[in-house]
Amino acid sequence: MKKLLNNIFLVLVGIVLVGKISNWFLHYSDETNHIMNVGMFTLLGISYLVGAFVWNKKLIKVVFIICGIYLIGMNFVGDFGLKSIIGIVCIFTPMLISHFLPKKTDEKELTKE
Repeated sequence: MKKLLNNIFLVLVGIVLVGKISNWFLHYSDETNHIMNVGMFTLLGISYLVGAFVWNKKLIKVVFIICGIYLIGMNFVGDFGLKSIIGIVCIFTPMLISHFLPKKTDEKELTKE
């Protein structure tokens, strides 16, 4: 079941990616672009929500969950002044956390003694 959900997620990401790239050449309408943006940010939010359960630290889990919920919710809320700035912060914060705080494993490194 987990593999099936992962494959469905990857297909949806691929569709959005092809749609965004084809927009450069085909110049879709504003409504179509809006639908692709909603899909893109929703999928990114879902990936952050799922990624929250990889971490053991509660603070990092909370950051991932808040960012994921905001990225999903911002698509359905009207425009306001800080919407884009908060969205950018919510996109980059989990990326920076996962880059600078890699998940620790319980495996011990084999060294030559």
